[in-house]
Amino acid sequence: MDNNKEFGWRKMPVSWQKDPEFQQRIRAASQGTAIAALKIYLAICLKAEFHETDRLPAGSAQLSLTTLCELLDLSRPMVVDGLKLLVEWNIVARIGGRPTILQIVGFDEPPYWVKLPKRPLYGSKSENAIQALMQLPNRKRSSLHALQLYLYLASIRDKHTNMAKLSYDQGAVTLGVSRNHFSSAVSLLAAVGLLTVRTALEIKQQTGQNFSSNQYWLRGSSHDPYRASPAEAGFKGIEIDDTSFEEFLGDHDSGPQRSDRSVLAANVRLRRSQELAAVFEDD
Repeated sequence: MDNNKEFGWRKMPVSWQKDPEFQQRIRAASQGTAIAALKIYLAICLKAEFHETDRLPAGSAQLSLTTLCELLDLSRPMVVDGLKLLVEWNIVARIGGRPTILQIVGFDEPPYWVKLPKRPLYGSKSENAIQALMQLPNRKRSSLHALQLYLYLASIRDKHTNMAKLSYDQGAVTLGVSRNHFSSAVSLLAAVGLLTVRTALEIKQQTGQNFSSNQYWLRGSSHDPYRASPAEAGFKGIEIDDTSFEEFLGDHDSGPQRSDRSVLAANVRLRRSQELAAVFEDD
């Protein structure tokens, strides 16, 4: 048994998350597939063995397609396409087994690694569903930007304070998105309970000091100043009104949305996914 699974965090190696060229590869992929891939990557991080076991190498998890579908509320074709993209990006390796053993590339000897807080991602004590990721729509641009930002902030936060300092302009350049899209990503992460923000203006009001960057904490971090809940702590970093979550997403996802695929296109995609599914052995 991996005793580290009792901890309130899971290990994530850091390399590609801070690379602007890799962020460009993410943006170049099909939007829905890239969203699925990043969700699956986080799921593997949450489920991976910290140390080598009799059955599994360190940094690996044995997850069936069905399990990933249930963990993330993704369709089977999306899981297959997302896994294929992770392998193509060389950040996850498929090492056989039934169900397939999926290993995080560079888990054992990363130049740097960070802690992912578990509870805010799962949303409860149960680890049968990653509820925070399930709240991010699988086809919206804002979801992709939010996932990119979450992984990036996790990779740059200070290991002592758990705080990441980042300006909108710097974040937008690194992720390769517009300033407005970066702002929407911050708002969405705050809305689903994954991020706490203290703005430069708020810092000045509290300390009298001028800062060019905002301060960010992943929810669940030991030094998160608003660990109880942003609302209870007087959270002012990002203003979110009382509209429904669907309305919020619509307001913050600029640009035309993709129309539904035709029945023919859906059938072609299904056949392709069924062919790819053979590569990832299920239970």
